[in-house]
Amino acid sequence: MKTKNTYLLYFLVYKNLQLKYKHSLLGFVWSFLHPLLYLLIFNFVFSKAFSNIENYPLFVLSGLIFWIYFSASANQLCQTFIRNSHLIKSLNVKKMFYALSEQGAELFNFLIGLLAFAILMFFLGMKITWNLFYIFPIIILFTFFTFCFGVILGSLNVFFRDIGILWNTLNPALFYLTPIAYSIEIVPKKFMFFFKLNPLYHFYYIMRNVLYQGQPPEIRYTLYCLAICAITFVLALFIYRKTRNGFISNL
Repeated sequence: MKTKNTYLLYFLVYKNLQLKYKHSLLGFVWSFLHPLLYLLIFNFVFSKAFSNIENYPLFVLSGLIFWIYFSASANQLCQTFIRNSHLIKSLNVKKMFYALSEQGAELFNFLIGLLAFAILMFFLGMKITWNLFYIFPIIILFTFFTFCFGVILGSLNVFFRDIGILWNTLNPALFYLTPIAYSIEIVPKKFMFFFKLNPLYHFYYIMRNVLYQGQPPEIRYTLYCLAICAITFVLALFIYRKTRNGFISNL
């Protein structure tokens, strides 16, 4: 049974990747071009405004590639149960497999892009130290959080389609509330509390510790990220279990 489920998951991941790049001339190259276009725009528009940030292109890129991964995953997971409604209704497959396959496809895209950008970041001045290996557990932690967050969106969206519309509205706002193109130091202290309510803030802090500063992630912020993952997991599990039996009748 385990082998059968593993094969099914691989098949669903492959199907999602195939659909994503169907009729696309560049295919997986977009995993590299998408963040690169954003980087060029931000560097052109904001590099002078944030001239106090050392090596601004590396600063932006170290956060941008993770944002695109998070945003793409959340968007796909928000619609996954609705998009696969015909399969959910006709096949006796655990519904969570559809969410796992979406996350697996986006993770594959992210890792391809990360490999290419690792070379670019080296030329931008990224410090090559043993601390870079910390990025792998951070990716696992960030993927887990992203998946749990996406399952919450996807489960609720089956019953309340406003969730998908609301997420599409909040997604751009969340981007600007996350210190990707700017340093958190420009935020007035009276607003810092609200910025720290954004769970992505803490993940970006430890990501930049490793990729931008060449240092190990700070213990305090790593513990924050672990706590965020635990809370998000409990919420995702509770909401999914409460809603999954009603998927078919609401799809």
